Amino acid sequence: MKLQRLTCHNFMPYKGLVELDFPTDDFRNVMIVFGDNMRGKTSLLNAIRWGFYGRAIGRHSRPIMLHEMVNKDAALEDDWRIEVFIRFEAGGRQYDLRRSAVRRPHVALPSRPEDFQVSVFLSRDGMQISGDQVDAEIDQIAPEQISRFFLFDGELLGEYESLLIEGSEQGRQIKDAIEQVLGVPALIYGRAELGAILKSATKRQTSELAHIQGLEKQAQRQQELTAKQDAHERDVQDLQVRLANVRADRNRLDDELEAAASVLAAKGKLDALTGQKDSLEVRREQKRMERQALLGQAWRDLLDARLESKRDQLQKRQTLLTQGLKEQGKLQSRIDDLARLLESSECPTCGQELNPERRTELGTSLGKLQVEASQIRDNNDELQTVSGQLASLSRIRGVNARDRLSQIDKDAKATEVDLQKAENEIERLKDEIAGQDTADLARKRVLQSEALKEEGRLTQSINDVRRNIERIKEELAIAQKAIESLAPARSKRSTLKVSIASDLERIFAASVEDLRDRLRERVGALANEAFRKMTTQTEYKGLEINSNYGLSILDGGGRKVPLRSAGAEQVVALSLIDGLNRTGRGVGPVVMDTPFGRLDLNHRDNILSYLPTVTSQFVLLVHSGEIRPETDLASIRPRIGAVYRIAEVSPTQSLIERATV
Repeated sequence: MKLQRLTCHNFMPYKGLVELDFPTDDFRNVMIVFGDNMRGKTSLLNAIRWGFYGRAIGRHSRPIMLHEMVNKDAALEDDWRIEVFIRFEAGGRQYDLRRSAVRRPHVALPSRPEDFQVSVFLSRDGMQISGDQVDAEIDQIAPEQISRFFLFDGELLGEYESLLIEGSEQGRQIKDAIEQVLGVPALIYGRAELGAILKSATKRQTSELAHIQGLEKQAQRQQELTAKQDAHERDVQDLQVRLANVRADRNRLDDELEAAASVLAAKGKLDALTGQKDSLEVRREQKRMERQALLGQAWRDLLDARLESKRDQLQKRQTLLTQGLKEQGKLQSRIDDLARLLESSECPTCGQELNPERRTELGTSLGKLQVEASQIRDNNDELQTVSGQLASLSRIRGVNARDRLSQIDKDAKATEVDLQKAENEIERLKDEIAGQDTADLARKRVLQSEALKEEGRLTQSINDVRRNIERIKEELAIAQKAIESLAPARSKRSTLKVSIASDLERIFAASVEDLRDRLRERVGALANEAFRKMTTQTEYKGLEINSNYGLSILDGGGRKVPLRSAGAEQVVALSLIDGLNRTGRGVGPVVMDTPFGRLDLNHRDNILSYLPTVTSQFVLLVHSGEIRPETDLASIRPRIGAVYRIAEVSPTQSLIERATV
């Protein structure tokens, strides 16, 4: 994939029309955009993100509302139209993507996203793609899940450092996001489904064993373990609800503290956000129920591909057997006709009596047909068996859970983002309207600190209970093996079901871990390769990846480096992103916003030399403190295909000019 042109109209600080042409030459594939802080570098990143996915991200990874994207000067002139046009090439095809938002009729002053009508158009090789297929087409080219790997803010690189902290909640969330991109959740959902089946079968088995003389103790032991497992799982659910509530409170406190010094907002905006929040909560619940229902069927996709071959074999056999039975029926019909003709001894057409020679001829034919019929095997039973098997296998059909879940998650994520933004904004506006004093701010800081501690305690408690659940599962497995060794229990249907479900769950669990291990191994190898190319410390052996996808630096003796500088952390984070980038997608563009804030000149030189070689395009959005054009670009000057500068027009308006280095 290669970006060719970006055109914006009234997007954030860019009033009117601005255009950037990206370099498309395979060797001269570096583009640099210089701009001071607060002038619009991140806005260019958001223009690409909004063009592709309809969302923009602000500080603290919070979404930017649509009405806040309109250039302030243009809005004062009552021009509320924003538009982003992206021309790009992917897979040998030419694409034109245009996303626009216009103020709805009868809305005087937009104050919420619903006040705009958003349109998106996509054409491929000059042919317009149907509106309901646009998101699917974009998802095939550059799925939103991988956007963090090619559209990222250098100021957020520090979040990857949490991957090194065992038990870190932020690290777990990033790890889950990474594994979602790399395709792990499908197996996890299958394992969870089998775990539920196994638990149900175990309870049924316990009930049956309790009525078999001599097996009462085994049944009682199994019942006790199952009851403990249920209790622990309820504890996990309760703890997760408490953790979610504490985190929501802490987020609210964060927002309130950040908003304490802001300008008071209008009461009308608060009322509008309250109505929006109610509708978003309804939509969130609908998506949650829709996702839960689909997850219950997702395991079918894993089996469908394997069963397809068996279904084909059975269908072919069914066709052969059906044809054989048809031929057998035709043969029997001919035998019956000849038998009736010989019995009546007269021609059915003219009514004349058959002469002896004709009767002899017909008798000979009848004998041959009867011999042929006696040699044909009756295949009715086999046909019924094959048809039954085919019917059973046909009921296990894939549900295309991956694509459907992706769309549901995309919708749910957008809803959750909008809801979180609405809730944060509502709390901020309420506090600002009511006013805040120093004592109230101090109180909230104490509450915020305690909420952070409580999050840590709850996270530790959840991990402890989950370990207890795993121990109980191990004890149940041992008890099950003992039960299977007893003849009275082994003959029960429930015992067989428990055994099969247990074996399948172990297979899925092993598959999950095998996939994780292979993905981590590849990510680690690619990250290590990138690190060795970018670091200036030649005595380092390389990187070691942990189960969280966190990377540790190894010294020459293979020991972990305990203390790392801020610059080293940034190089490691860039190495991880490069490894994830090359694992999770094919070669494509990488757009980096403010990536070099903590790096020395030698590291900058290495990074600038390496990253253009593993991307189709390398776009840098930098300020003067990161890159000195006269000296820092010497190593890649031949690779630079385009240079732009962002110039200030006013505090609320910028423009982009073509430049040279």
